[in-house]
Amino acid sequence: MPQFMVFATDHPPHSMALREARRPEHRAHVLANDSRITLAGVMLDADGNQCGSVYSFSAGSAEEVQAWLDAEPYVRAGVYGDIRIMRWSPVLNRLRPSEWP
Repeated sequence: MPQFMVFATDHPPHSMALREARRPEHRAHVLANDSRITLAGVMLDADGNQCGSVYSFSAGSAEEVQAWLDAEPYVRAGVYGDIRIMRWSPVLNRLRPSEWP
């Protein structure tokens, strides 16, 4: 199945207040709808603020990924200023899963 990477960057410099307000809804949505997600994490700025999200999806098309994003609480709330969906081909993975803080 094709792989897609999503790079979602917050409105500069970051959207921490809006993220915090929507975090419970966001986490519940991701955990309830994670069957296509192969990797997920946050981007951090130099001060440690979350300033974006990265997702890797196993999906039939970019449109399927977009449909998932359209229902995602951070997307619906306007946390992100820019979202890019790119097809990619993973060739190496040495990441160890970590707990969601």
